[in-house]
Amino acid sequence: VNVMKRKVIFMSLILVISFSMVSVANAYIKASEYISDVYANAIKYSDGRVQVSFDIKATDTMDVVGVKTIIIQEKLKGETSWTSVATLSSDSYSNMLTYNKRQHASNVTYYGAVSGRSYRAKVYFYAENGGYDTKEYITPGV
Repeated sequence: VNVMKRKVIFMSLILVISFSMVSVANAYIKASEYISDVYANAIKYSDGRVQVSFDIKATDTMDVVGVKTIIIQEKLKGETSWTSVATLSSDSYSNMLTYNKRQHASNVTYYGAVSGRSYRAKVYFYAENGGYDTKEYITPGV
C-alpha cells in the first residue's frame, strides 16, 4: 500500500510541475510592455457582410492604441486553406485606432461575403508609447 501511495504522490508532483512550466511559458509568450489583452470576433450576416469586432487593453495610457490592419480571409466549402480576400487598414477606417487611451473597442464591416463560404479575420493589434508592440489575433471561422 505504501508503494502505491508513493507512486500516486510522485505522479501528482510530476503533473503539478508540468502544468506550472506550461503556465510560465504561456505567460512569457503573452507578456508585453504595451499590450495586456486583446480579443476579436467575426460575425457573418446573410446580406454579405462580415462584421469584425475588436477590443485591446494596454498596460497604460498609450499615445496610439487599437488595430492597424485586419485581413479578411475566405475558405471554400470542403477546402482546408484560407485565402486573403480583403485588407482593412486604419488608414481607411479612422475608428480602428484611438489616441491617449488605455483601451479601445470598435468594429469594422467587410462587404463582399459569399453565401456558402466561411470567413475569418486576422487582426493586428497595435499599441505605441515611445516604443510599440503588435499582436496578431485570428478569429474563429464563421
